Amino acid sequence: MATSLRVGSACLRDLLRLDGRIIKQQIRQRWKWRHRGRRPEEAKTYVERVAELTKNSPKMINIGFKLPKNKGLELTENKYEVSVKESDESDRMRVDSEEEQLNLRSILNDLWYSYSWSQDQRAVAEHYGLYRDLFHSAYFYPQFPLNIFYEYDSETDTAVYNGNMISPSEVDKKPDVEYNYSPNKMYTLVLTAPDSHLQENKAEYLHWLVGNIPEDNLDKGEELCCYLPPFPVRGTGYHRYVFVLYEQEKKIDFSQVKRPENCVSLEHRTFRMADFYKQHQDDITPVALAFFQSEWDESVTRTFWDKLEMEEPSFEFMHPPPYHPKQVKFPQGQPFNLYLDRYRDVKDLNEEVLKEKLKTASPLSPPPPRPKYPNLVVEGYLPKWLRLKNRHKRLREMHWADLD
Repeated sequence: MATSLRVGSACLRDLLRLDGRIIKQQIRQRWKWRHRGRRPEEAKTYVERVAELTKNSPKMINIGFKLPKNKGLELTENKYEVSVKESDESDRMRVDSEEEQLNLRSILNDLWYSYSWSQDQRAVAEHYGLYRDLFHSAYFYPQFPLNIFYEYDSETDTAVYNGNMISPSEVDKKPDVEYNYSPNKMYTLVLTAPDSHLQENKAEYLHWLVGNIPEDNLDKGEELCCYLPPFPVRGTGYHRYVFVLYEQEKKIDFSQVKRPENCVSLEHRTFRMADFYKQHQDDITPVALAFFQSEWDESVTRTFWDKLEMEEPSFEFMHPPPYHPKQVKFPQGQPFNLYLDRYRDVKDLNEEVLKEKLKTASPLSPPPPRPKYPNLVVEGYLPKWLRLKNRHKRLREMHWADLD
């Protein structure tokens, strides 16, 4: 009878365990398919959320010409003929000679310029914030490449290309400018620096301004502001320098924006591209841009002293003080000496290191060499915190790194 009762109780326990597993599985299954948040008929759609987020953002306006049409369709078929050989093993096309490779490369370049170059240039300019900082809520599609070349030496040039890094010493002189001009059109070229102003965050410095350029002859244009080399101040990182080319139908009176000859005053060179465009928006249209980035080097010092005739400013990043949580009386799980060193004055720590360094320093002999195995030391009984401190001292860890 007792045996049957034990068997019955064991079966009952197994049944209860099985019942509990089934219940838990049902609970998990129910919570797995539980929908959180508002019901679909109450929640906002993706379009509604995007409209709400962009409700207060300014609408971007195209101040230039329309997107250039695809000119690749107008090219003759002979330009796209490439002699290729089909492989017996696969259907892939293989270009053999160097001449055919160059021909194919020029074809791909032409297709890129014809179909997506203008959109790509606008995307690059938006990525670097050029439209935002120069024209605020406006943009334009570059109609053709603006080729800027700085003479590096007698044989090579440095090209400006999509924000590449160029040192100030390489852009000390006027660049050579090339672009695809339209006959009987005039142009205006502006070089401005949106990151370099020393007093106003939303202002720029004008580095070069040439107006009323007949076609692409800059020498016959009217130099409204002489060329000034970039001068990114020490400690301020990379600066953007932007060339913008405007197209115009007739000669324009730029007397209001003309700077004095050999202008070296930063106050006179204060400039705002948006204001310049608004002032002449009925007569000029932006058609091309190019920009590069630059960081301080030694030539900037010479620019400030020799050309701007002023003392060179310098900026230094002030790091915030290190954060330490509020000190507790009984820290748990931390060596108390390291915990207390965290809240000690840095001067006290440096003084402790200096005293330890003076114990072994001698004015008549060089410092002793460090042992090959600095932690191979047999110590007697010491408290754990002191053993840890000596270990850091031997291995030059923590603030003891200054012992060397």
